[in-house]
Amino acid sequence: PETLEFIAGMPTTWDETIPLDGKVGEYVVMARKKGDAYFAAAVTDWTKRELTIDCSFLPEGDWQAVIFQDGVNAHRNGTDYKKATQTVNSGEKLKVKLAPGGGWAARFTR
Repeated sequence: PETLEFIAGMPTTWDETIPLDGKVGEYVVMARKKGDAYFAAAVTDWTKRELTIDCSFLPEGDWQAVIFQDGVNAHRNGTDYKKATQTVNSGEKLKVKLAPGGGWAARFTR
């Protein structure tokens, strides 16, 4: 239910798209804006990765982040995930671990 709630809250149209990082055929990190909310996501090919996501795309101030990330067994079980909530500031750098074929997604709100 919590993943369905997260996905159902994703807009289908965006006000702005911000490419953050990536390498063709390997991985991509994008941020998107809709109204006053920001969303960010990362996906990788079949290579396990650690990425740093620079949150300078967020306007100044504190943001509440709801994050869905690969669980410890995501490389063997595609349904293994971890949900986290944390306060993030603009310009903060988040360390993200991606399982092979994995992903990461976050919604940032005030």
